[in-house]
Amino acid sequence: MNSGWQYSPASVARTSGVNCLVSGLVGVVIVVAASPRAAAVLCALAVLWCALGVYMIAAAPVLSRRLYLLMHLSGLTSIALFCTAAGGEIAALSGIFLQLLLVTPAFIVLPNRIAWRTTVLNASYIAYLGLVEGDLHPVLVVNAELVLVAIAISAAWVQSVASTSEIDDLTRLANRRRLTRELDARPGTVASGKIDAVAVVDIDHFKVINDDFGHAAGDHALVTVSDALRNCLPPQHLLSRSGGDEFTVLCVTGTGAELRTAIDRVRTELPADLTISVGVACRQDGETARATLERADRALYESKKLGRNRTTMHD
Repeated sequence: MNSGWQYSPASVARTSGVNCLVSGLVGVVIVVAASPRAAAVLCALAVLWCALGVYMIAAAPVLSRRLYLLMHLSGLTSIALFCTAAGGEIAALSGIFLQLLLVTPAFIVLPNRIAWRTTVLNASYIAYLGLVEGDLHPVLVVNAELVLVAIAISAAWVQSVASTSEIDDLTRLANRRRLTRELDARPGTVASGKIDAVAVVDIDHFKVINDDFGHAAGDHALVTVSDALRNCLPPQHLLSRSGGDEFTVLCVTGTGAELRTAIDRVRTELPADLTISVGVACRQDGETARATLERADRALYESKKLGRNRTTMHD
């Protein structure tokens, strides 16, 4: 299932910005053309929407995710407002067309359950604009509703495939592909895409487990560690099996000390004969997420040098 935000925050921001810009331009055209029916404030609002769209496109990497969502949902309201102010078939058709365009971004931005509710809202707008404002033939409105559903199903399927391709089959954690995407999506220190700390976890003597007890025992060890990580770490952290017997934790809220404490709790969940070595690094000012990960890697190797079954912090 899609958990939302399958693409990088910057890409979603630009998509939402285009939605705002297009809806604003349509609003300007509609309101100006229907000036006898529309107040000047509506035209000013349409121009403001254009400006917001341009701003979101230009400032995408530094915007908060809540603003992306707010702009996306507000775009729906603006289209209905502009078309209601103007009335007539052209306004209604323009509004219906934009409603259809906004379905796919909804599945990019939102979890599936909320995206489907947004689709229902879009369908209600289409019915209102087509039947009430545009006085369009019911067959045309029904056809638009069917197109809306078809687009929604297609978008949901694409996102489901994208999400599945980023899950490790054995542990059901994120895989290296997802980890790489998250690192690229959170490049710096801005609040919209920060990583507070990174932990790299490695199973001690994993090769010995495989050689002495077989690959089934190795798989069992991987699942045991992944379940312990899932149980002890906050759900908002990204847990990934980054390769072989190595796991990576991206801490998006909290401190390195809190992450270390949570990792130490993981050890209490593990059997006595299964231990882990861990390296933790806190993000420093001006540091990229990849640089933080590299320091966590160095801390992991320090844990191994010191005898394994321990956590080392990289200052």
